[in-house]
Amino acid sequence: MGFFSNRYMFAVHMIQIALVLGAIGGSVVRLLIVKAPAGAPRSRANTMALGMGAKSLIIILYQVITEHSAKFRKWHSLKACMILNSLEVVFWAAVVFLMIQANLNFCVGTNCTISWVVCVVAGILSTVASWTAVVSIMDFRYFKATGVPRGSEVAIKNEHNEDGRSFQ
Repeated sequence: MGFFSNRYMFAVHMIQIALVLGAIGGSVVRLLIVKAPAGAPRSRANTMALGMGAKSLIIILYQVITEHSAKFRKWHSLKACMILNSLEVVFWAAVVFLMIQANLNFCVGTNCTISWVVCVVAGILSTVASWTAVVSIMDFRYFKATGVPRGSEVAIKNEHNEDGRSFQ
């Protein structure tokens, strides 16, 4: 299945969780511990990564729990995962845009450094979310066309004929 195989999704979600926690941690440090310079304007960009991080954690936990827990599997939806992963790309890109805009407007000292680090992490998150969005779209379209999940044993058997050769 190549680069966009859904077998990597769990590992990518774990990487996303680590990056989200990094973005949240950087934002908390920037807002609470690092003293803002005198005259520094307060803007939505200061707290945007916190809200987006919390939202991302909830979305990723929904996907991981419903995919890997038999108890919650009945709430798993490929369409919901496709939509949520596609929205993640836009939301983290918005964080990057607002952080760059705020940094270009006013950026001084340690606060500035941490702000740029959070901006870079948000950019990486947007890129990783692009990969998960593509995989989710491929999973949904495959399921809609065949009626079986992509990468399942049934799907793998359908890709091979009786001789064990691929249909390619």
